[in-house]
Amino acid sequence: MAILKDVKGLSAEDLRKLRSLRPGMPLDIQVSTPTNAKRVRTEFIGMDGNRTMMIRYPDETKWGNLSDAIYIDNSMIIRFILEEEAGEVVAFKTKVTFILLKPIHMIFVAFPTFIQSQGLRSEKRAQIRVPVSIMDAKTGNTMAMGTLMDISNSGCRIATLRNQTKKLDSNDIVIRLNGQNTDPFELKGTVMNVKQDELYFSYGIKFSTAEEEVEMLVSRLMVDL
Repeated sequence: MAILKDVKGLSAEDLRKLRSLRPGMPLDIQVSTPTNAKRVRTEFIGMDGNRTMMIRYPDETKWGNLSDAIYIDNSMIIRFILEEEAGEVVAFKTKVTFILLKPIHMIFVAFPTFIQSQGLRSEKRAQIRVPVSIMDAKTGNTMAMGTLMDISNSGCRIATLRNQTKKLDSNDIVIRLNGQNTDPFELKGTVMNVKQDELYFSYGIKFSTAEEEVEMLVSRLMVDL
């Protein structure tokens, strides 16, 4: 992604993307020390309207001492992945306004005045909310119940509740969808990535079913469900 320019102003769409952040979502932050730049991982905690954002202080046992990079008035660049139609990396530049030590170690940063985003997928995905069963492709056993969040001819994203299901232990899966006016139908796929926040596991799935068949099933899904 290109170096962020100091362009002022947030559109309604920019604000929608920022408000899509949820507690526990992973963040990539880039900070500068006197000698170099460092990128570390942490998670989003929350925001106070359009005034400030709160993020968890990165784990120094994992990333090393950060006191020379994270301090009041120092700048940082924050990046996160927005899993929607096309999938985007969203980035913005901000400044540390306060550091809280107790009861949890967290950072307050200024609400951004601009953002940049870059698409990750070559095709858009239809936004949809459909209950599905996730089965092990080898055994046929049901591993979890979840919700189909978006879908395209090449893949989809499925969310499962963390308090109801364990993290999937198989990469090769079968997704069963139940239509209102048709028999249940299935799609085969491979788990390509897993993300998690405080409530959900979110699985990125690449279909292994033939694209022509997927296109037909997606069309049926959009009509019947």
